[in-house]
Amino acid sequence: MSATDTDYLIRDGTADPETKSKLKKFAILSVIFLLGVAIGSIPVYVYFTHRSHSNPPNPPTPSAWNSSDYQSNSDYYEKLVTMDYFNQTHNLRLDRLSSPCLHPSDGQSVIYLRKQYHMPDLNGSTTTLHWMDLQTNQTKQLTQPIWGIEDQQLFWIDAKTIVFLSNRAISGLTQIFQLNLPESLLNLRDYLEPIQITDYPLDIDNLLVNRQGTRLAFSCQVYSNLTIEETNYRMKNESKTGENVYKFDKLFIRHWDQFMLGRRHHPFIVSLQRNSKNIFEFSSKPQDVLFGIDSDSPTRPFGDAKAQWSFSASGNSFAYTRQHDETSTVAWSTNLDIYTVDLTAMNYISVCVTCDNIAADTDPRYSPVEEHVLVYRAQSVPGYESDQFKIKLINGSNPRMTILNDWDRSVNGLVWAKDGQSLFIEVGEEAENVIYKLSALTSTSTTPLRLLSTGSSRDISIHPLNLDMFVYTYDSITEPSNIYLFSSPISIRSLTTHNEKLLSKVRMSKVAEKFSFFGAKNETVWGWHIPPANGTNQKAPLAFLIHGGPQNSWYNAWSYRWNYQAFSSQGYAVIAINFHGSDSYGQNFTDSITGEYGTLPFEDLQLGLTAALKQFSYIDGNRSIALGASYGGYMINWIAGHPEMSQRFRALVNHDGLFDMRAMAYSTEELWFAEHDAGNVTQFQNPEAYEKFNPVNYVANWTQPMLVIHGGHDYRVPDAQGISTFTALQRRGIPSRLLYLPNENHWTVNPFNSIVWYHEVLHWMNQWTS
Repeated sequence: MSATDTDYLIRDGTADPETKSKLKKFAILSVIFLLGVAIGSIPVYVYFTHRSHSNPPNPPTPSAWNSSDYQSNSDYYEKLVTMDYFNQTHNLRLDRLSSPCLHPSDGQSVIYLRKQYHMPDLNGSTTTLHWMDLQTNQTKQLTQPIWGIEDQQLFWIDAKTIVFLSNRAISGLTQIFQLNLPESLLNLRDYLEPIQITDYPLDIDNLLVNRQGTRLAFSCQVYSNLTIEETNYRMKNESKTGENVYKFDKLFIRHWDQFMLGRRHHPFIVSLQRNSKNIFEFSSKPQDVLFGIDSDSPTRPFGDAKAQWSFSASGNSFAYTRQHDETSTVAWSTNLDIYTVDLTAMNYISVCVTCDNIAADTDPRYSPVEEHVLVYRAQSVPGYESDQFKIKLINGSNPRMTILNDWDRSVNGLVWAKDGQSLFIEVGEEAENVIYKLSALTSTSTTPLRLLSTGSSRDISIHPLNLDMFVYTYDSITEPSNIYLFSSPISIRSLTTHNEKLLSKVRMSKVAEKFSFFGAKNETVWGWHIPPANGTNQKAPLAFLIHGGPQNSWYNAWSYRWNYQAFSSQGYAVIAINFHGSDSYGQNFTDSITGEYGTLPFEDLQLGLTAALKQFSYIDGNRSIALGASYGGYMINWIAGHPEMSQRFRALVNHDGLFDMRAMAYSTEELWFAEHDAGNVTQFQNPEAYEKFNPVNYVANWTQPMLVIHGGHDYRVPDAQGISTFTALQRRGIPSRLLYLPNENHWTVNPFNSIVWYHEVLHWMNQWTS
């Protein structure tokens, strides 16, 4: 019966008996059909209802990108009339300030780098050069902010000229640029136009200029026995073949997040001169210092020219750090060496000045006044990346000496005062990154003077006239990075205000306090407590953070990845324990984790959790979540297998964590980590050392829900470790979720991935603590 017939019958109100019978049958069948549809819909309803509870809301996605749509975070937040609790989006919108450099002649101004993300959607970033007058506090943005353009590695070449690296080139490649400063920057009304000095077919990765502005060093990734142009030619030809096959005869196969396909960071030295237009140009052909050698300088993955290269006082000698990459030994050796080159010789010949030490020697620093005086950082234990770094001094042909030989602190950085009579030293000390000044370098009884003792201070630039004054970058748990001026221990001030508007519109914790307890071996162990941003008047759930490394620490520092404020501002108390094995508490404390992966740190975390719950009574110990990454992720898996600890947490979060120590021993790229921490043995030499604290052996004890996160380009802890963890959880029937980030390495770097990371993690935490 058609719909038209039915409509007619209903409207008319009359029908014969046969028609009435047909209508009755139709009505019964319709009811049965509709009832079937309703019953059949129940599973669908249940599925989507369950899904709405088990999955977080969709995270934000990038909007269309307008390259000319420039807006600073100050402009954006100044217009906001509402307050919000701080979150990861706010964190990523913060300007990142770095590399302050005082004027080389009078020290009355400073230039620094400012990295900004596209507002408000974070879709793109730009880094520009900024200038500040220290007397008037006036600032000028020197280079134009253009989304996708990044300026970096700036140097004063003289009082009126800056050179730096940038991808402002028409080719889009990173090249060397020059910036000529006007007589008065105070009257500057527009951006300065950089002048491109180089136009190579490859990116320039690193830059260093000598004090006289007569020589320059830069690096390109070249094939070891080819020039820049020949490397580019080979790359183009290889791309035409369509072949996508990797062939290896030695390790590394891959390192950090890249496959090692033959190109190397090689330093090139070239002479400089100004032309008639006041533009610097190369007056000699760049010479590859490592030509024909299959090695990198700066070293991979994080070495840079500022740390690992140095010109002598006259500019006629060059020192650099390199790895011994020529054989597979590079994968299990931490040996780095310093080489020097006489730049006045016809052919550059590298001379190794540290090859008697088979541990790490790095970061050479020539004296600014004495030609043959060189200091550097050195370790003494081969294969141990977290061994204490001490200061070594070479003075011509005199015997090498160790400065502060009895000091139980590892030196992270060295900067000469302009007169060459003292050093400024960057040191990790009880989870603070502090600054010392060391004078009387050749005296065995000299004692360094601590100038800065809290927060994280780095990137020192010394005043050219006042040798006790310097600028530096500073941050802490409660303050993102700013440029500071140190005039004396009682005269320290912040110079920059780029993030003030943003911070005035968000609520976050103003307190970060240390606490201590008796940990393993009855030794004092320290941790951080950050209360919720909404106060401690009511019971709060706990985010129990476990750091990676493991020879690392939770520092009094700001982070754009694992940020304490991103948890505390969402109502969580934060506890972060610096367990046995953490750095900055003396070398013995750091060394104590060797061969003890699952004992001393595990005990510290147990005792630290108990101490925190006792000391901070507002924390609800029944609503605790443990989170860790790398070694912290290993510890999450170790905790999962030990009910005496796992049952204290509602759920767990594991980022890039180790699951199977045997598989890890043969799949990680830097083998020295696994081998040293197992007790200086390989897996085939002593299998038991790897099985003793292997989480895979305790999967039968797992019960607690776990969120697993892993990056597809993580070659430090390969993704099979995370996938295996998730497989074990699913096979055991334990509530679990895998967040796989195919383009991320050991960290989560992409801004949108970072927002998704926090979106998923906080949803998981809220789900199990509500």
